[in-house]
Amino acid sequence: MNNRRALLTYLAASGLAACSPRGQFGRADAEDATGVQQLLVATLRVADPAPIAYGADRADSAQFAQLAVSIPPVHQTGHIEWPSGNNPDPQKHFALVGAQLLPDLEALAGAVREQAHGAQEAVLFVHGYNTNFAEGVYRQAQIAWDYDMKGPQIHFAWASAAHALAYTEDRDSALHARDGLVETLLRLLQHDQPKLAIVGHSMGGFLVMEALRQIALQGDRKILDRLANVVLISPDIDIDLFKMQARSLAPLPQPFTVAVAKNDRLLKISAGLSGGRQRLGTVDDLDLLGDLGILVIDLTEAGGSGGNHFLAGSSPTAIAVMRGFRNASPSMSVNVTFGPVRITLGNMGLSTSSG
Repeated sequence: MNNRRALLTYLAASGLAACSPRGQFGRADAEDATGVQQLLVATLRVADPAPIAYGADRADSAQFAQLAVSIPPVHQTGHIEWPSGNNPDPQKHFALVGAQLLPDLEALAGAVREQAHGAQEAVLFVHGYNTNFAEGVYRQAQIAWDYDMKGPQIHFAWASAAHALAYTEDRDSALHARDGLVETLLRLLQHDQPKLAIVGHSMGGFLVMEALRQIALQGDRKILDRLANVVLISPDIDIDLFKMQARSLAPLPQPFTVAVAKNDRLLKISAGLSGGRQRLGTVDDLDLLGDLGILVIDLTEAGGSGGNHFLAGSSPTAIAVMRGFRNASPSMSVNVTFGPVRITLGNMGLSTSSG
């Protein structure tokens, strides 16, 4: 208890628990937008009174929507240009320029097919801890734009409390959303859909692994062969738990990439709240991962903000590196069949080591 209290005190003192303004949608006219990122949404959040907005309460079943986010021409890689109020200027700020409710999961699947444009893969993104709905949507829009992703983008939003001190509540909410994510994945992995890449950040990586494990345990392991890619960014997962989850999936879908940073402050706090057990997102010793067939990209030296907890999405240097590996990852999967491989980003460029 003393350790937990000390960590929460540190969290508050470091500014990570400060009551700073949270991200919120600002609406703008579509004709004023110069660049637009389309997103589809599946969420286990309860709808707010505002149109196409969802809060922190947990819903019993998934709801679906289609959004359009304007990206300003002054956008800088790795950043979200938030407005200071509710009246964004699409030339300077991210803005919501389109929103439509979808009636059910089948409508979502139809929208994915419509946006696929042939053989392009779709990307499903699961956000992390302490994230509200607008923040998660804008973050995925920024990532898709910065990584030049052309296929459909699906945002899976679980009911994060969006409060730095609600770690345990968020973990429970992530698990509450597991069945909804499983149902969504099983539909989007059918053969009438484009192949699907899954990206999970922080606690969202934990939820991704739990959903994939559940699919495998209920006898649907074969459908996971339709996964185009699995990427865990700064995953907030106990390493022993991750190995257990991975054994349930054996072999892991390929390519399987984990982006880590040994200087991730938030994962160090998470480890302290979990009895000092190291998180996958800060792994240093590849021997801990055995022969799972994982590509580990070490972004420790990439440089960034936010406690180094989302370098793959916020550091321009890291984004440049990850874009390269995203384009090359199908052939790279051969290299990681017999053990983990670490790609390290340092001052002198890239280096490779294996476990």
